[in-house]
Amino acid sequence: MKARLTLLLLILCHVALLHAQTPATKPLDSATLSKIISQQVKDSASGKSKLHLSDTSVAVLITRLENYTLMLNEVMSILKRGLDTTEISERLPLIDSSLNVVKRDITALGSTPNVMDLYTNRVLLVQLEWRLDNWQSQLFRYYDKLVNITDTLQQLRRDTTMRDIPAEDELRDIYVGQMATLITKWRQVDSANKRNLLYLGLLQNKVAKRYLESTNLLEDMDFQLSKYSTRMFTKDFSYLWEPPLPGKKGPKFPYVLKRSLAKNLHVLQIFFMIRRPMIIFWLLAAAGFAWWVMANIRRIRRDHVGQEAETILQQTRYVIVHPVVGTMLLISTLSSMLNIQYPILFTEITWGIAVICASVIIKKYLPGHLFRRWFLLVLLLALYGVNNLLIQVTFTEQWGIFTGAILGVILGYYLLHSIEQTRLPLPKYAKHAVWIFIMMSALSLLLVILARVTAAKIFGAAGVVSITMSLAIVLTVEILMEAIYLHVEANKHSSTFVSFLDYQHIKARLKSILYVIATVGYLMLIARNLYVYDALYEIVTDMLVAERKIGSFTFTFGGVIVFLLIIWISSVVSQLLTFLLGYTGNNVPTRKGWGSYMLLLRLAVLGAGVLLAFAASGIPLDKLAIVVGALGVGIGFGLQNIVNNLVSGIILAFEKPIEVGDTIELGTRTGVVKEIGIRSSRISAGDGSEVIVPNGELIAQQLVNWTLSNRSRRVDISVGVTYGADINKVIQVMKQCLQQHEGVMTAPEPTVLLSNFRDGAMDFQAFFWINDLGQAGSMKSAVLTAIYASLQQAGITIAHPTPQQVQINMDPMFWKQQPAQTPGQVPGQPPKPPEP
Repeated sequence: MKARLTLLLLILCHVALLHAQTPATKPLDSATLSKIISQQVKDSASGKSKLHLSDTSVAVLITRLENYTLMLNEVMSILKRGLDTTEISERLPLIDSSLNVVKRDITALGSTPNVMDLYTNRVLLVQLEWRLDNWQSQLFRYYDKLVNITDTLQQLRRDTTMRDIPAEDELRDIYVGQMATLITKWRQVDSANKRNLLYLGLLQNKVAKRYLESTNLLEDMDFQLSKYSTRMFTKDFSYLWEPPLPGKKGPKFPYVLKRSLAKNLHVLQIFFMIRRPMIIFWLLAAAGFAWWVMANIRRIRRDHVGQEAETILQQTRYVIVHPVVGTMLLISTLSSMLNIQYPILFTEITWGIAVICASVIIKKYLPGHLFRRWFLLVLLLALYGVNNLLIQVTFTEQWGIFTGAILGVILGYYLLHSIEQTRLPLPKYAKHAVWIFIMMSALSLLLVILARVTAAKIFGAAGVVSITMSLAIVLTVEILMEAIYLHVEANKHSSTFVSFLDYQHIKARLKSILYVIATVGYLMLIARNLYVYDALYEIVTDMLVAERKIGSFTFTFGGVIVFLLIIWISSVVSQLLTFLLGYTGNNVPTRKGWGSYMLLLRLAVLGAGVLLAFAASGIPLDKLAIVVGALGVGIGFGLQNIVNNLVSGIILAFEKPIEVGDTIELGTRTGVVKEIGIRSSRISAGDGSEVIVPNGELIAQQLVNWTLSNRSRRVDISVGVTYGADINKVIQVMKQCLQQHEGVMTAPEPTVLLSNFRDGAMDFQAFFWINDLGQAGSMKSAVLTAIYASLQQAGITIAHPTPQQVQINMDPMFWKQQPAQTPGQVPGQPPKPPEP
């Protein structure tokens, strides 16, 4: 499609060139134009001229001339500044030389490029096509600007109101002079515009021609790579124990190495020329990350004194010890994972930087024997890095791959044995990474023995890169976690939202997310080294964009994934906003009413997420009406309770009968509201249990809210005093004790009343108020203790139950001599006398 559009562009450019090359008329000066216009004014009386005298206000005619003059001056200023096409003109020779390199490799006699050479060419062509496409877009914008100028000039030329000439002789001469100046300026602008159109057309022609050429070559490279994938495991060189096959002897290794380095350096030069903003971005990112980390370290040392600051900083192992090396490791690792379609030499440079930085960081943590084996892995990576640059197979390279494969299997075995014996805190999947390395090295060894040299090089290099870069990726995640930890600790006392973050609370979830992203990047890295990334990308893309049908409903897997992803992101964002506003589910918000606000905010985010998910996934909004209708049917059959709870949650958010942090009593359950959710709420009971209550019950049942308007509560205590005590004195002593006790509110005033007479005691009831009902238990205990001490000091005895004494005669003779009991007689007492 792009090739057809470019071909059409070439045709249009040719037509534009023919139009722009139309010979221009000889320019006339202002005096000549004034004479011509004056003669046409004279001829206007006889009707031989298109000009005609008009009684229109002179001010209107002069204003029209001034407006057109200003417009032409502005257009002329734009044309004088010219078109910024210097870079395109200067870079076209470099584009030509790059295309010639690719064409020379394809048409070279006696040389069959291997997959490394094909992929190098493909990467080069991708970069060239991207740059040429950007140039085309830039030239199209310039072309549109020039076309707009042409339309403006033609509009001015077709303006019939410019033929009106003042009828007065004196004004007519002035107007004619200004008209002549305007016509002269118009011709100058028109001439400059045509020159720019001619130049732009030639440049568009050159760019379009090279774009077509790069597109055709790229299609050829894609065909060659797809063809190679079908014969990847076929024999492509001689066996190790025999001389090279006829016709496949190939050049010497030094010549291939020199030619490969020259070509890869040329590709890298093209890459730096095309992707210069990307290089600047990574450098700025490295500088920004290093400044961020160092600024947080300085802030921690400034805000925390002495040992406290060092204790905080000692929680980090890598960033605080190696800030610069850690930054280089982070940037190089991210660059190697994200830059999938970039030149091999650039990618290997990022690998080398990442592995060297990782070696510097882990040196102090690894035992000597384990670090020496790691160093051998680094050397093996360098060996395969050189092999990856070679664009043609040689006998020396074949033996190098054979040696590297054997060394890889041995190193993998020793690493696996060391991991099983060590007590170091290694990552969870360290063994899996080593096993992948061993299997790929063994497969590389088998393939090189079977004379499948290119396939052996691919698997061997992929294995070494997987084991070395896996450590760099793990260290990158740890460095990011440490940087976030330092930022949270440095801003704990600030007024920003970071001060609300609890690092220990988010550490596990954040680390899991980072490791998931790192795993995806690791798999992409392996796929790129196995040269299957493009094929997998096309397969996955085709699967995601292919339309599927269920009845009359059309959808794509990509749309479904986008829909679910946006819903999940909106859910995470709603929870994150709640957390950033200072509520983690275990504390009480500092402001009354924040629970309802957070619920409304979550509902708004989720609602916006649903609408955005429908829009982004391409699902028509009329399908939303179908979903709502289906939900209506579901509500009628079995979703009443769910919808009731959802609606009740909205009612709770607006009506606010309860808030997060309120102490409520619902039936037999009493506790503190910890969270008001969309469907249910969470209540923490006094015994530590958490009760999940559907929102519908909070609306339907009778609910007691102890803290709806305030947290004050009345406390009742009862004291029993023995008979004989002075009642007024008891009341006075108890009331004075309450008034003097700290924590008892003075308004309402404490009250002491005589409440009851019972056997052995007079009961006095005391009522007092406290500010915080959460302190009711401890306050009641403290007040009872104070009242007891005051009554004792006043000589008033607190009543206590008196045990009843019962005497039982245990003499057996006594029981034998007793006569039979009469009804109602108490054992051990004489019988009652008869009633008269």
